[in-house]
Amino acid sequence: MSEARERVMKAFAHKKPDRTPLFEIFQPFHPIHWNIAGRTIATDQKMAWDAMAGGISQQEMNEASARAQFAVCKFFDLDMVRLNNAPNVSPRPVRIGPDCWERNGIRYTLNPHTQLVVPEKPGASLADSRKADPANVRREIEDWQEVAAPREKKPNPVLQRVRELAHEEGIDWVYMAEIGAGTGVAFWPPFFLMWLIDEPELVKKWLEMQKAKSFPATEAMIENGCDVVALGGDVACDKGPFISPDHYREFVFPVLREHVELVHERGAKAVYTSDGNLWDISDMMFRESGIDGCKEVDYAAGMTMERLTDAGYDREICIIGNIDARRTLCHAEPSEVKNFVRHCLDAGQKSQGGHILHSSHSVHEDVRVENYYAVVEAYREYFGLRPLQD
Repeated sequence: MSEARERVMKAFAHKKPDRTPLFEIFQPFHPIHWNIAGRTIATDQKMAWDAMAGGISQQEMNEASARAQFAVCKFFDLDMVRLNNAPNVSPRPVRIGPDCWERNGIRYTLNPHTQLVVPEKPGASLADSRKADPANVRREIEDWQEVAAPREKKPNPVLQRVRELAHEEGIDWVYMAEIGAGTGVAFWPPFFLMWLIDEPELVKKWLEMQKAKSFPATEAMIENGCDVVALGGDVACDKGPFISPDHYREFVFPVLREHVELVHERGAKAVYTSDGNLWDISDMMFRESGIDGCKEVDYAAGMTMERLTDAGYDREICIIGNIDARRTLCHAEPSEVKNFVRHCLDAGQKSQGGHILHSSHSVHEDVRVENYYAVVEAYREYFGLRPLQD
């Protein structure tokens, strides 16, 4: 077993590893890739959209994405990684002007601040009324025949290629898959909130539909080398859960529990993933669900290492966090970030359970590049490791 793998598995087993494992999720096209992997179709979204409009193949896009993600994870010397899929080249966008494209009847433009391709009129293109029509969703649910989706036979191409690249260099990361089963309440159509009360059986059958797709996908990802599966999905905001604890227990919790059991039966670790204030459902989630860990532990929403430890949850689950990705990583100076990371590591060392260092969400578009460098520099200084090599 590699040092990285042993480190992560000890954290999940609530045993003290040689050092706190390091984990991170890098959002696609974040500029943190540029100095490490260069500006390519995998790291620059404008280049990607121009390439898709120009006829690039899916295989080329997959290869570029795998190489860029491998380079970044290797550079920061992570112990556990979660990879993004490559952009889907189909349907192809049509370039209609400088920094402007059209896809599926929606016009997209380049945001000069984030360098991301975004809808030109986000209010119109992403309105809830255009996401899901209640009559169509009802019809889909009522017509469903309760048949599980066929198992995907082909391995995830980006995961497979990154594993090959890592093997060539003797790197043995722990790989995390991320698969929800309809339990991310934040992504439910708004009319579901009324259906919970008026037509609960429709919601329950819809959740069965999600299980029929997601459970075979979970099995496939484990078979393809993922030792950790992040499941669940966002269920809360800063003020608490989006639905009542009673509704959470009736609708969401049974699916979560079944998903956890499936992951464990296949020999992998189950991690819940949600930011927000989870205190009103914390016992269900951390003590009753059977999860091995929780990520996106949201410092800014009051889910701090200290409070989780005081509540005894650190003895139930591995805490994957707790670097503030809403304020500190976006607005603080690198010196402040370093202090924050040292404090987080101190808190993790004091807890009786496992701790894996991670932002409270990801390296998203508002995270400053120099601040994530500061995270890893502080981590390496804390454990007496050599500095990052630029």
